[in-house]
Amino acid sequence: MGEEIRHHSTRVRRRRRHKSSVTNINIFAMTSSPEVVAQPALPVPAAAPAPAPAPSVEHEDDDLFGERMVSTEWLERRAKRLEKQEQELKQRALDIERREADLDDREARFEADMYLREDEVEAREEHLRDLEARLGQKESDLGTFVARVQGGLLADAG
Repeated sequence: MGEEIRHHSTRVRRRRRHKSSVTNINIFAMTSSPEVVAQPALPVPAAAPAPAPAPSVEHEDDDLFGERMVSTEWLERRAKRLEKQEQELKQRALDIERREADLDDREARFEADMYLREDEVEAREEHLRDLEARLGQKESDLGTFVARVQGGLLADAG
């Protein structure tokens, strides 16, 4: 059986999850410009304005590779979000540690209770063995007494 488990464990291999090489900044750069992200969504007017002229190739290059794509507001929001996530993770870690400590305490209490109960059961078993020995002795004494009484009755009758 042990060989089967070892054989099975050597066959099972875990695959690592493939991580995407695209970062959040690249996703931000691919989705929209900072001007669009920074502006709140406005209701669409009934009459659509005339379409803006297509950006020049130089302007697109500035958006993709220049510093205009990483706005300070975006960085601040990202820093705040990361700080909030770190605080949540720290809180979760503390909660997990507290739960583990509670679980360890409960386990220790249950183990102590188990040992106490085992001692109590052993004491009861010892007491029952003593009672059985006394009962056996009384049965033999009673048997001897009955034999003497019957022997005395037979002697008186005869």
